Amino acid sequence: MQHNLVLCGHGWLGGYLAATCPDAQITATTRTAEKQQALAGEGIHALCFSLGDDPSQLVQASKDATVILNIPPGRRSKDLGDFRQQMCELVDGFMEHNARQVVFISTTSVYGDETDGTVTETSATDPQTESAKAHVAIEKHIQHYPANRYTILRLAGLTGPDRHPVNMLSGKHFSSGNKVVNLVHIHDVTTALTRIIERGGKGEVLHLCSLSHPKRGDYYSRCAHERGLPPPTFDDTTAVPVGKQIDATWSWEQLGVTPAYPTVEDMM
Repeated sequence: MQHNLVLCGHGWLGGYLAATCPDAQITATTRTAEKQQALAGEGIHALCFSLGDDPSQLVQASKDATVILNIPPGRRSKDLGDFRQQMCELVDGFMEHNARQVVFISTTSVYGDETDGTVTETSATDPQTESAKAHVAIEKHIQHYPANRYTILRLAGLTGPDRHPVNMLSGKHFSSGNKVVNLVHIHDVTTALTRIIERGGKGEVLHLCSLSHPKRGDYYSRCAHERGLPPPTFDDTTAVPVGKQIDATWSWEQLGVTPAYPTVEDMM
């Protein structure tokens, strides 16, 4: 079965997902004419679109398609009211134009930074940043629609062959080396997304994360050593581990996916 996909926000994740869906009819959004041209060269119908633009052409393309809605707030002002409203209006447009389902790419930051211990899919949200609060509001808006029309997917920190947090941390000093790490590999994310595309919406709130959670002071020092980078330094690495540990066991089981990168050590 050929699937129609709308990648609303063709960024790093969108590029990997498009590569894993070579038989899909893909419409993607980008903010520059240069990338629009580049995507056209890959056989992707690309629309120049920024949040707040007239969405009529975009939402019309969503008929019978799975929409991957992945537009982060980015470096916007601290007041994300416009972002939240425009995202919710975009969701409404997709639903009104009979999108097969909307997959909202959310974040595990909705559980808050002060949460300690194991966090499951049924744990209460505790958003503390403006971005996390906006994501929770968009999630709640989507949940007003019938269950077969949507999936909410909260992602831990993303890594991949060309992206790892240690590259930004290298050589710097940080506090709280005893906070635990929550990461997920792009390969496992795209595997999960292809499963969601195939089976359609079920109204689920899923989250994706690896199955191990070492202290970041230990982990990123080892990563830097493995990659030949100047190691970051941390305070309190020897202290008792603190912070949320995202347990995604249920989500992986629901999707029938066994992570290819089950531990953060596999991502080094």
